[in-house]
This record gives sequence, C-alpha cells and structure tokens, in this order.
Amino acid sequence: MGFNLRTDEPVGNTMRVDALADQFLQINHIEHALANPELCETWLADTETLVVGGGSNILFVTERIGKVVAIIAAEHGFVDEGETVLAFAEAGLGLDDWVRLTAAQGWYGLERLAEIPGTVGAAPIQNVGAYGMQLSDVLESVEVWDRREQVRLRWKAEQCHLSYRNSRFKSEPNRWLVLRVWVRLHKRPPADWPNFAYPGLVDEAEAYSRTEKKPISALVARDMAEIVTRVRRKKLPDWRQPLPGSLGSFFQNPIVSMQHANMLKTTWPDLPLYALDDYDSVKLSAGWLIEQAGWRGRLFGAAGVYDRHALVLINRGGANGKQILQLAEAIEADVWKHFAVRLKTEPLIV
Repeated sequence: MGFNLRTDEPVGNTMRVDALADQFLQINHIEHALANPELCETWLADTETLVVGGGSNILFVTERIGKVVAIIAAEHGFVDEGETVLAFAEAGLGLDDWVRLTAAQGWYGLERLAEIPGTVGAAPIQNVGAYGMQLSDVLESVEVWDRREQVRLRWKAEQCHLSYRNSRFKSEPNRWLVLRVWVRLHKRPPADWPNFAYPGLVDEAEAYSRTEKKPISALVARDMAEIVTRVRRKKLPDWRQPLPGSLGSFFQNPIVSMQHANMLKTTWPDLPLYALDDYDSVKLSAGWLIEQAGWRGRLFGAAGVYDRHALVLINRGGANGKQILQLAEAIEADVWKHFAVRLKTEPLIV
C-alpha cells in the first residue's frame, strides 16, 4: 500500500514538546503512495496537512494537530560518473546517516554536515549548512510532488532558489513535498582541503590527528565528518537523547548593512563579522549577540538557553512550546534593545 495511517499519534520532535496528531500518515514507499488517488487528493492536496521530517526544526505551540504526513522511505544509491558521483537519497533517510554513508565511500561534499539532525527531505527546505558549506554547494536536483497540481517534478538546483537558510520551499509553503534529493560529490578533495578556518575545527583536528596518528594532510572525508561530530557534540545537546530537548540553532545569523556593522564595532570591537558576496552587507553571529546580552545559561522555567552555546534554546523537561516561544521573543527583544538588530527564528512555529 505504501503508507500507514494512525490516529492520536504523538508527533516526534527533538525539542521534546508534546504534540498529538488526530491522524498521522507515514509514507514508506513513495511510488505506491503517490499512485493512491485518495492519499493525493485528501491528504497531500489539503494545505492544512502538516508535512514533517525528523522534527528537528519545528516548534509545536499547538498541542493538537489535525493531519500530519511524514515520509519515512529511505532508499539511497549513486551513479558513478568518473571523477564525480551523483548520489541520491529518499526524503526519509536521516541526513546524518547519508553524510556518513557517503563519507565512508571516500566521497567529498557532505562531510561538514555531520551530526546535523533531521532528514534528507528537510535539507533543501532549510538549505542546511555548517562550517563553510551549504547543501546548495553540492545540490544537483530535487524531486518534488506538487501538492496543488498533483504532479511529480524534478527541479534542477537553481529552480529551488536556495540561499542562506532559505529556499523556494519556504517562500511557497504547503505547495511542495520533497521526495528525493540528488547531490554531486567528488572522489578527490577540493583545492582548499582541509579547510579548518572555523571556530573549534582546527583544535579538534589537531587532537584527532594526534590520536589517530594521521597527519592533517592525510585526512579524508570520513575524518572530517568525525572531527565535525566531535566539535558539535561538545557545544550542542545530543539530539538522540531524551533531554535536554533542543532544535539546534534557534536563530538565524542576522545580515545587516556594513554601515550598521561598523557602527556596532565602535562599541563592541570584538564583534565577529562574516563577509558576504554583497559587499554592502555583512553577516553577524546571532550566538555572539545573545551571549553579550547576557542570555547564555539563563533559565526560563523549564526552558532555558544552553550553557555551552547561546544560540540553542532547550527544554529541560516539562516545557511547552508556548514557554519556549516566549523565551525566544524575550531574547529577540533584548538583542534589539542592545544592538538594534532583528533576530529571525530558524524553526517552523506550528
């Protein structure tokens, strides 16, 4: 049949906030499911149906939801094209699993996305990225289901309109269901390999090199994935554990004018700035702003700001979505008060 239907089903999420679906549909075989007219017309065409992935980028402030759909189909494979590999995965495969599978093959391109929770299907929606790379750097194409027109399409990367933590999927909500993702990976390392010009990576790489008795110049994709994993586990909650619940980075790094950034620099000379292709703008560190405003490690009832990373909001056990959202709004207001910078939340608020 290609799918399973349950009622009164908990909707899993890494923030560990309680949410129940009146009806929960899991798609375990994409072709069989899409061949079912009732599923396409009654479920996918309904804009009120919520599509979820791994629950790592969604905050439930509503405790009960009508209809929820999740793809759990997780087949993957590749086409060898000489110097490169065209790798594909279905939407339900865990992103971290895909990263490790491809890195273990010696293919370069996804290794810096290690330890990021969520599914492959959610990755292009958010254009996930870390340590100097984004999915858009390697994305070849995405297969989608048009929920309105009820047709299957395969888009080239440029048709997805990916940018920093944004995409066509976000600007046209409730229209597209990601089915499969294709990426172009390389059998040889990039010209700047290994690039450790990001906080924490170089120290961890040196420690890893000593432990593994392997010179840094000899590190491969699998080694980079392990180094990134160790860095992330030191500063972020383990999303596999019951508590504390979290959604990773709760706020996007804000982009401001260079004029505004220079003005801030006069008061906060240590303010980190990250260059953009647009020379009139610059990206700031949301975590730095939040920490300077005094929020790192602060508690807000059963919610709080993680003591290892100010960008992470946590559920210490028993917090509901509204409490976490109130904490986020208080942080946004305080950062505006201190720096006149607007923060934007990363997760979907439902």
